[in-house]
Amino acid sequence: MNERLRELRDHLGLSQKAFGDQVDIGQSTIAMFEKGQRSLRDIHIKRICTEFNVNEKWLRTGEGSMFKESSDSVDTLHEIIRSFDIEQLELMKDCLNMIIKEKESDKGSILNFQRTVTRPVYDLPASAGTGQFLDGYSYTNMEFPENAVPPSSTFGVRIAGDSMEPEYFDQDIVFVRQQPTLENGDIGIFVLNGEGYLKQFEIMDDGYSLVSLNSKYPDIHITEGCAIRIVGKVLGKWSDA
Repeated sequence: MNERLRELRDHLGLSQKAFGDQVDIGQSTIAMFEKGQRSLRDIHIKRICTEFNVNEKWLRTGEGSMFKESSDSVDTLHEIIRSFDIEQLELMKDCLNMIIKEKESDKGSILNFQRTVTRPVYDLPASAGTGQFLDGYSYTNMEFPENAVPPSSTFGVRIAGDSMEPEYFDQDIVFVRQQPTLENGDIGIFVLNGEGYLKQFEIMDDGYSLVSLNSKYPDIHITEGCAIRIVGKVLGKWSDA
């Protein structure tokens, strides 16, 4: 086997160090393998055959061809897998585990695995009506489909009321990017005199107002005596319905 190991390395055009680095074996150990001073263990053989696509039977006995024969589709799959990073491989592993469990339960269907992201969603609603207390710390970490959540959002708020219909409905969750300022026309979350609101920010000649999209509700004009804080800008929404 020592001669075939050296033959393989020469065929690949690799030095002992370069060959060893690819299979996590030290150069001195590779040298001893090739001189017959040490015998390759099964773990070394498996590692070499996997890394270099070597025919294990050839390496052990000299029978057959040096390399495993592979189809174009296998080669393509190998290249795709090598291009994945650790996070993508972990996701693939989770997906395969779910498919295996599904098959084992005899349901016979392949799951449509969808990547999710987590956002803290505040349990106390921001009002789309008359106002709700918002300055609390109670929230729940919730998972959403990745494509439904704006990447730059930092948290969610479940709203209450109908003053922002037809764009936002009662019990919708809005995704918010926390920021202290808004531009004219932005939809935002506000705390006004201790109560939370989902409103449109509108700059007026004499100040600014919190505007409802539903014409049934009057605008809230901000005066100097109001204690108001901009919590953040609304970037999107999620509806459970």
